[in-house]
Amino acid sequence: MNRMLMPGSKLPQKKAPVAPILIVLLIATACGTGAYLAGNMTVVVLICVATILGIPAIIAAYLRARERRESADLLLLRGHVLLGWPDPDLRQIVPSRYRGGWIGVPQRIDIVYNPLLDEDAPENIAEVMRQAKKQYKVPYRISKESKNRIRLVAAPNSAADRERDEKIDRSKLIIAKTFGTSASTTVATTPVTRTVGDKQITETRVTRITVKYEVAPKLSRSGVRASIESQISGVLEGRWRGFWDLPNDSFWIEPRPELPPVIENPSVAPATVDPLATYDDLAVPIGVDEDGHTISWRPKHDAHVLTTGKTGRGKTVCLLGITEYLAAHGWEIWGIDGKRFEMLGLRTWFNVRLIAGRVDHQARVAHKVYQEMQRRMAAYENGEQRLEDFTPILFVIDEFKTFRNALLRWYRMVKPKGASTQPPVLDEISDIASLGRKMRIHIVVGLQRPDAEFMTGDMRDNFGFRISWGRLSAEGAKMMWNNFVTGTTIPAQIRGRGIAYNKAGEPVEIQGYWTPDPYQTDPERPEVWVFENDLQLVKQMQPAERIHELMKIVDPDDRFVDLDGDDKVDALNYNDYMDTRIISAGDPSLVDTSVKISRAIADQAAEEKQASRVALLERIQIEAEAEDPEISDEEEMFAGYSPAADAFPEELLTPGGDLAHQGVLMLVESDSDTWGLVEFVDDDSTLDDEDDDSVTFSYRDFRTGEPGSKTVPRGTSVITRTPIDPEAR
Repeated sequence: MNRMLMPGSKLPQKKAPVAPILIVLLIATACGTGAYLAGNMTVVVLICVATILGIPAIIAAYLRARERRESADLLLLRGHVLLGWPDPDLRQIVPSRYRGGWIGVPQRIDIVYNPLLDEDAPENIAEVMRQAKKQYKVPYRISKESKNRIRLVAAPNSAADRERDEKIDRSKLIIAKTFGTSASTTVATTPVTRTVGDKQITETRVTRITVKYEVAPKLSRSGVRASIESQISGVLEGRWRGFWDLPNDSFWIEPRPELPPVIENPSVAPATVDPLATYDDLAVPIGVDEDGHTISWRPKHDAHVLTTGKTGRGKTVCLLGITEYLAAHGWEIWGIDGKRFEMLGLRTWFNVRLIAGRVDHQARVAHKVYQEMQRRMAAYENGEQRLEDFTPILFVIDEFKTFRNALLRWYRMVKPKGASTQPPVLDEISDIASLGRKMRIHIVVGLQRPDAEFMTGDMRDNFGFRISWGRLSAEGAKMMWNNFVTGTTIPAQIRGRGIAYNKAGEPVEIQGYWTPDPYQTDPERPEVWVFENDLQLVKQMQPAERIHELMKIVDPDDRFVDLDGDDKVDALNYNDYMDTRIISAGDPSLVDTSVKISRAIADQAAEEKQASRVALLERIQIEAEAEDPEISDEEEMFAGYSPAADAFPEELLTPGGDLAHQGVLMLVESDSDTWGLVEFVDDDSTLDDEDDDSVTFSYRDFRTGEPGSKTVPRGTSVITRTPIDPEAR
C-alpha cells in the first residue's frame, strides 16, 4: 500500500537505496579500474556482471522491505490506539521472520502495550490479533507473555491445531477479562473423536483452565467466588465447576462430568442371606453423583428415607430399587401402595410380607407394623430379646399424601363413637418414625411434592436421608434442603436425575439407578419392557430364598358394614378393621373362611352389598388422588413464589453487597419470557476494578439450568419474584 494512502501518518518513510547503489558503483569502478590496469580482463567482466545483477537486487530488496514496512505500518496505525498508545511507534508492533512468497507472511509479531491500559486490555489485544489475521490472511495465537509484552506466532496450518489454539486463546481471554491482565493462565486441552453420520470428527476440548492470580481479599467471600465460577461457566461450552486454593492464590475450573441418562442397577442378590449379620454395615445403593461416587442409604446411620418427585421423574423406580435390594438381603418388607398399582410387581416378591392396595388394608398394614414395634419394645424392655435379635423391617409408603386423603375419607365412615377425629394410624406412623430406629424398623416415604407434615418439626429430623427427583419448586427446595435454590435447576427432561446427600452430608446432583418393575418384565411380552436388559436386571436382584412368608388380610364379614349410615349397633367400625387377622397367603383357613363368608351371603342383595363396599373403597381412593393432582412443570414453575413485581438492584442486596433473599427469580429476557434463578451477585466486573454504577447478577436459567449473568444499572428496575417461606404461612 502506498504511504500516500495513510493520511496523517507520522511514521518514518523507508528511504530509497541511493547510498547503497552509489557505494556499489564506486567499489565496482575502483575494482574494475584496478583489474583493467593489471590487464586482467576476466575480472573486469565479472565485476561488470556482478554490478549489473547487484544493483537490481538491492532495488528489489528495497521494494520488498518497503511493502513489508507499509503493511506493518498499516497494522500499527490500526492497532496502536487499542494498545493504549496516543501515537504510533515502530517498536509497538514488530513483525518478523517472514516466510512464503515474495513479500511473505510474518511468522512472529511482537506487541508492546501501554502498562496503563485498563481492564479492556484482553479484548483490545484480541482485536489486534483479528486485525493481524485480516492483514496477513493467517490466524495468530499468543505464544509468550511478559509484563506488558506479548508475542504472537502464526497458527499451525492444520484445522485441528487452529481450533485448539483458538479455544486456548478464547479461554485465556475470558480469564484475563475476569481476573485482570496480571493473572497467569494455563489451558489444558485434549482431542475428542465423535461420530457424525458416517464420519469421524476430531475436535479439541478444553479440559482444565488453571489461573494464578494476584492476592485479592474479596475472594474470601464465597458469593464472589461462586459468581466468578458462574460467569466463566456461562461463556464456556457445557457446564463447569471451579476449585479454589486461596492460600496459594490459585484457581482452576474444569467441565462437570456428564452423568449418563440411564444407569442400570448393578446390585446382585447375595447367595447367602443373613439380615442380622449384615445390618450394621448395609448400604443401599441409590445412584451415582457426577464424580462417579455411589450414593447410598445406610439405615443404621439414617433411620428413614424421604423421596419426592412427580410421576416419571424416578421416585417409584427408587422405591423399587430400595425394596428389592433389602428383600434380597433378607429384610422383612411391609408396604402401602398409595395409588394401588405402582408396586404391583412387589406383591409376590420374595420376603415381601404384604403390599396393601385398598385403603382399609393400607391402614391395617400400618397398624400391624406399629404393633410389631410395640411388641419389640416390650420384649426388649423385659429382657426377652436383644436389639441385635430383631430382624430389620422396611415399611414402604408410596404416595403418602394420597393414602392420607383416602384414609381420612374412609375413617369418617367407620369412626367409632367418641373416637378421635383423626385416624389413630397417622399417629402410629409418626411414632414409628420417632421410635422405630431402635427396634430396627425403617420407613421409606414417597411423595409427589414435599409435604409440610413431614418437613416441619420433629418429622424433618427423623427423615435424615432425603432424595428429590426432578426439578423442585422454591417451596420444595426450602422444605427438602433448607434453602430456596438446591434442586430448582435440575434439567426437567432427564428422568432419574435428582438431588441426594453424599457421604459428607452435602446435597449433590445424582443419576438414580434404573430398577425395572417386575410387573413389567413378563418374559412372554418383551415389547412392554422399558429397556432390553430389564428381565436380566430383575433376575439378578431376585432374592436367593424366601425367609418371610407372604401374608394376606382376612376381610371382616361384609354383612355388618354400615354403608347406608343407619347406625346399626353391630356395624363394623375402625377398631374392627384394625383387629382383622393377617395370615399366611397359603394358609388353607383363608380358603375356608372365604367359602363360609360366600355361603353366608346367599341372597343377591348381600352380594351387591359386598360389591358396593369394594366399589366404595375404590371410589374413596380415586377421590383422594383427585385431591392431590399431578401438576405440570409450567404450573409448578412459579409455585411458592410471590407475584411478579418491579424492584431496583439495591433492594435485592444487603448493606454488605450480598443477596438479601435466596431463590429470587429475575426476568432476564422479556421477549422470550426467560427467568433466571439468581445465585450470586457481584458489583465488580473484574477483581481489581470497581464499578459502582451497575450490579451483575449470576443466575441459572430456570428452565434449562444453564448459567448466565445479567448486568443491571443501578436505578433501573427489574421484574422479580420472591419465594414464600412455607413455614411462615
